[in-house]
Amino acid sequence: MEEIGDIGRAESELLNRLRGAFSHIRLAGKAEPTGLDTGLQILQTLRCLVYEDMNQLLHEALILKAVKLLDDEFYPSTRIRWLWNPRQTGSKDEPDLRGVDNDGRVVVSVEVTSSESPRGTIDKRMSATLAKLATMPGDKYYVVTTEQMERRATSKIQNLAYEIAVLRI
Repeated sequence: MEEIGDIGRAESELLNRLRGAFSHIRLAGKAEPTGLDTGLQILQTLRCLVYEDMNQLLHEALILKAVKLLDDEFYPSTRIRWLWNPRQTGSKDEPDLRGVDNDGRVVVSVEVTSSESPRGTIDKRMSATLAKLATMPGDKYYVVTTEQMERRATSKIQNLAYEIAVLRI
């Protein structure tokens, strides 16, 4: 896991990567599909240029929002060092976000999802993520962005008696 460090610096780096992604979108968007094959090739190029960035940038931004919320609302008087896996590269033993105190004790474990609807693969992935999070140390939070995801996560957590709080940002 990487230490987040200064949130402002992390947000600035994220903004620069976001600008790069939009530059790629604008570049690919200048091409005019003159036929089906040309249009599909342009679409394939666009997907290659920005698909992964779109997913990862949303994920990273949500993690940073979670840090701010947790620092401000839940742990304002606790000095927490925040560690993250910004690109969803953590091992099965690591959350997206982890907060540790000065003694190195895990205070907070957080998983985030920027998915908007709990259908199909997303619903299955949610189950696996919640099961993983339930085994982690510290206070546990599952961060979502939509009411649908919040309802579905809350239902799963209650049914399985996990001690996980759902936060909608």
